[in-house]
Amino acid sequence: MIINHIGDTGARAIGLALRNKTRLTMLCLGMNDIGDVGARAIAEGLQAATALASFEMQANKIGDAGAQAIGSALRNKAKLSVLYLEENKIGAVGASAIAAGLQTSSALTELRMENNQISDAGAQAIGSALRNKANLSILSLSENMIGDAGARAIGEGLQTTSTLLTTLWMDKNQIGDAGAQAIGSALRNKANLSTLYLDENKIGDAGARAIAEGVQGSTALTELRMHRNQIGDAGAQAIGPALRNKSKLLRLHLELNHIGDTGARAIAEGLHASTALTDLSMSSNQIGDAGAQPIGYALRNKENLSTLDMSSNMIGDAGAHAIADGLLTLPALTELKLEKNQITDMGAQSIAVALRNKKAQLFRLCLNWNKIGDFGARAIAEGLQTSTALTHFKMHVNQIGDTGALAIESSLRNKPLLAILHLSRNQISASAVQRLSQSVPAGCEFSAENQSIIPPSPGPVAPTPAPPSNAVSAPLVASDSMARQVGQQLQSRQVEPAQPSSAAPINATIPRVSLQVLSQATMQFSESKRIGGGGFGSVYSAVWSGRQVAVKRLAANSTQGVAQFEAELESLSRFRHPNIVTIMCYAQEGNERCLVYELMANGSVRERLDRKGGTPALNWAQRRNIATDIATAMHFVQTAIPRQPLFHLDLKTSNVLLDADFHAKVADFGLTRSVPAQVDEHSYIRTQTVQGTLQYICPQYHQEGKVSIKTDVYSYGMILLELVTGQQPSIDLLANVRRELKRSRKIDAVLDKAIDWSIHDKEAAQVMAGDLAVDCLEQARVDRPSFGEILRRLSGEEAGANEEDAIERECLICCDAPTNAKLMPCCHACVCVACAQVMIQRHDNCPICRVRLTSFQEGAFNHTFVP
Repeated sequence: MIINHIGDTGARAIGLALRNKTRLTMLCLGMNDIGDVGARAIAEGLQAATALASFEMQANKIGDAGAQAIGSALRNKAKLSVLYLEENKIGAVGASAIAAGLQTSSALTELRMENNQISDAGAQAIGSALRNKANLSILSLSENMIGDAGARAIGEGLQTTSTLLTTLWMDKNQIGDAGAQAIGSALRNKANLSTLYLDENKIGDAGARAIAEGVQGSTALTELRMHRNQIGDAGAQAIGPALRNKSKLLRLHLELNHIGDTGARAIAEGLHASTALTDLSMSSNQIGDAGAQPIGYALRNKENLSTLDMSSNMIGDAGAHAIADGLLTLPALTELKLEKNQITDMGAQSIAVALRNKKAQLFRLCLNWNKIGDFGARAIAEGLQTSTALTHFKMHVNQIGDTGALAIESSLRNKPLLAILHLSRNQISASAVQRLSQSVPAGCEFSAENQSIIPPSPGPVAPTPAPPSNAVSAPLVASDSMARQVGQQLQSRQVEPAQPSSAAPINATIPRVSLQVLSQATMQFSESKRIGGGGFGSVYSAVWSGRQVAVKRLAANSTQGVAQFEAELESLSRFRHPNIVTIMCYAQEGNERCLVYELMANGSVRERLDRKGGTPALNWAQRRNIATDIATAMHFVQTAIPRQPLFHLDLKTSNVLLDADFHAKVADFGLTRSVPAQVDEHSYIRTQTVQGTLQYICPQYHQEGKVSIKTDVYSYGMILLELVTGQQPSIDLLANVRRELKRSRKIDAVLDKAIDWSIHDKEAAQVMAGDLAVDCLEQARVDRPSFGEILRRLSGEEAGANEEDAIERECLICCDAPTNAKLMPCCHACVCVACAQVMIQRHDNCPICRVRLTSFQEGAFNHTFVP
């Protein structure tokens, strides 16, 4: 009875029916909606089922009260071999009860309690219960809150467990070196261990060394994941030798650590005998050419290697050449990620040679954020000629011009599956971009925003003077069209950004269909198909191209409908992102306009907070993920297109939709505006048309029509308060939170009563609402965090030295680029390079001290005055 919608009522009936089933051996009720009441009923029904061997209630809503009842029912289940309780809300109390119930279950082979709320106290009880489990083969405690004390207890419990252990998952916890050392010690007699997950913890070199020693004898190891820890060269040097007898190893993940060349060399040496390897990821480390070269050599006998990720390192041409040599004879490669390195044309040419025999296998190639020019791009294009399965191709932020772009265009002709092509921030002309756009397959996400394709404005521009000989570094040369645009920004005051005209070209990547097709799909826009609506018109459910979709039909009398239709269509055609609702197609005939989106099965966040239709309340984990999803989407739209951040201007819980898995996606970009646009002397875009929802609008936008990249941050702050409290948005909501903080320094009184709050969740909610949301709702925009900082704070990352200054520093002129130019001779770092160039051309004064400017220097500046 798995994957149903059984709740407490149904579970009570099932529990009652089980009371005389003494010979019951298996009960599967996973992936339902059973809470504590239902779990208690099931447990009471199982009291007499002494033959029970398998019990599965994963992915329900069971908390401590339900787990306590289940634990009590397990005490006479000596034959129990399988217990699945993952993805519930079980904390330390419930885990302790389960552990007590398992004390006599000596036949236990599988215990899964991942993705709960188990802390050290619960883990200590579980560790004690494991001591007589000689048959245990699978233990999963991932995604809990287990620290060193809990990990130490688990390690001690596994010491006496037989060598049958094959799977140990303790990733996404809070385990440090002390806990890892205990686990490592427990693994020394586990020759059958095949899968070990310890990623996303706090393990450093000492812990990594202990784990390496523990798995020395585990010759059956197939998967080792220790990514997102704190492992440096010393830890990697210990892991490397431990890999030498791992001929069955399939996957090794060590990304997001602190491994340099020495550690990479040790890992490479350890992998020589791992001929079965399919997946190697060492991205986001500190590996340069010296480390990449031995890795390349180690790849030569890996005929099954399908995924190699060495992105975000310091690999140059020598390292790229070695990796290419290693890949040359590997026929199974499907994914190669080398973005964010230091590869130039020479390295790209080597990689291209290795790609020539990848034919129909390769589907993902990422070389973005390198230093590749036309020669390298042309070589890559030639190497990809036979790669007909390619779906993702990224070479944005390089130095590619028209020659390279046209070579890429030629290679696209046999790529019918291509879904993503990114070539932004290169040096490609408008005509070359146009040719590329005509060659990409329908539905492909194509981005090629380059400085040279910004449309020029009329009027002559004075030539750029040569920099003075005493400049430390020459300024980045902006294109003439960019210079004209920034010049216009400097001259303009309080001008309304233009609304899209009805004749504006629509991006060809979104299919246009006839109105008749959508009319038939919605049964002539039948009321029975209507699932929502508003001032813009109505939304209908339908099936288009085999997919469930939502059709938004604009009302004929909607005053803002046409402009919003075109704004949304234009903005959503420029990018796709997992946290932005995908537009599938559109129809436009006469006064009729329709937009077709992917259908979001769980409606809007506001509907779920209101529990519309009797739907269950969102749990805290879901709300926390929703907050992250929204911030991720908004950070993307503000940074994806260079110098053109997009503003949503109507960000609210009603415009954030949830898919079947409760992943959040931002919708309704109908009010979106973007820069470059006219700005005033205070670095705001001004508009005379303020739209949006009052409760979410910041003071500068509401009262003065001023828009900046912090406008949507204010709206986001209100969303955070809604997620924590469940209440409707209002000024009073913010006041209530502040009042509670002032009165007791806690917000317990305003927390959503629909959630069964654990202590840990309350603490997290306190940080989200009491700290982050309040900061987002600051009156002054300069005091609000950016979405980049919001993501950092949501992830719990610590700010580095001067990082706070760096996050908030925006160009005073255009308000959408980083402050990376120091003006001379006054030494004020307050504008971006492009704006500085135009200011020098115009012989302008410094906006800080009014000194006449002579030159500027490019760099990364964390303070306004840089001597």
